[in-house]
Amino acid sequence: MKYYKIDPRNPDEKVIREAAGVLDKGGLIVYPTDTLYGLGADAYNRRAVNKLFSVKKRDMRKPVSIMMPDIQLIRETFGIYPESIAGELEAVFPGAVTAVIENRLQKKIPILERHDRPGSYNDKVGVRIPDHLFCNRLSAFFSAPITSTSANISGEKNPYDVKDVIGQLGSTVDMIIDAGPIAPSRGSSIIDFTNRPYLLLREGDLSLERLQKELNGEITAVNKPFVITFVCSGNICRSPLGMGILRKMLAKTKYRDLVRVESAGTLPIRPQQAHDLTIEVGDMNDINLRGHLSRHINREIVENSNLVFCMARDHLEYLQKKYPAHREKFVLLKQWKCRKKLTIPSIADPIGHNLDFYRETYKTIHGELKRVLPHILSLVRKYAEERGIRV
Repeated sequence: MKYYKIDPRNPDEKVIREAAGVLDKGGLIVYPTDTLYGLGADAYNRRAVNKLFSVKKRDMRKPVSIMMPDIQLIRETFGIYPESIAGELEAVFPGAVTAVIENRLQKKIPILERHDRPGSYNDKVGVRIPDHLFCNRLSAFFSAPITSTSANISGEKNPYDVKDVIGQLGSTVDMIIDAGPIAPSRGSSIIDFTNRPYLLLREGDLSLERLQKELNGEITAVNKPFVITFVCSGNICRSPLGMGILRKMLAKTKYRDLVRVESAGTLPIRPQQAHDLTIEVGDMNDINLRGHLSRHINREIVENSNLVFCMARDHLEYLQKKYPAHREKFVLLKQWKCRKKLTIPSIADPIGHNLDFYRETYKTIHGELKRVLPHILSLVRKYAEERGIRV
């Protein structure tokens, strides 16, 4: 594996040529972008594309965006003309945006092949022009689409430092370009330009409000639910109770169809049912947790969540350290919106205790959720208003 350290403000031309050479031979490179470290392959090279999916352990049915040097090459490759969306692309590029556009010319690029229907290709493609000098010079020199996907194993920690990359991918890549640590980011904002108004599929570093200004109001957000996730250790006691209690509370409000409540755990254990006493306490309170299966929290869950309630301080610290770009989402249930700083802000784990302890745990969680419910509804109301969602 080749390794080069660069100055992101003045990247060495020799390193750029070397990286292009690795891509040309079907190799994989790790390179810095304006949001995180990316994993690059020649989008025209079928073997390189297959290797990329294998290294990332990513489902080949999930699309990967590509990096291009300028709008002119995007236009020539996919058939984007000035009278359609070239002006809009100029408004957001270069920058932390992935633009979903039509593959009008039906280019048979391996990265766009549909693996559920071999020989057919996606009619849409995600393209990026990062606001990063190395990316711009590399893609201009290579003059062909380069994959633009995070340099990590799918679902794992976003790579903001080469150490993160090596820890996950090891020596499975052919070249690493190290530009030093990258500031934690929410990733690129994904905009579907094939609809009118344009659809914000994922809000990243660029907010909906800012994009509306850039695109003269011609963009709206997909009507995705407001997602609240409860987190404890094993996801078999406290967080399932929190999930069940809040679902029951929200069912009585007008926002019941707009909010989705989930749960997860910080421990990487195999999926299992809720604890027997958790289920029993749930039954006592008309909350059915018999179908619950635990799951380990991951990047996808965090990214899709709007608010994450942590049951204890160690859960909060775990999430803040592992997902720093999303730390504003993580709150301690007992401490959130509490006017005074609590000496004990954690809810004790009932595992190993008797039924009475579980009943007290339920009462504590129920009391805290009753206290913060107005604040939750206020967040949901604002979320709906910003997206023009009628409830």
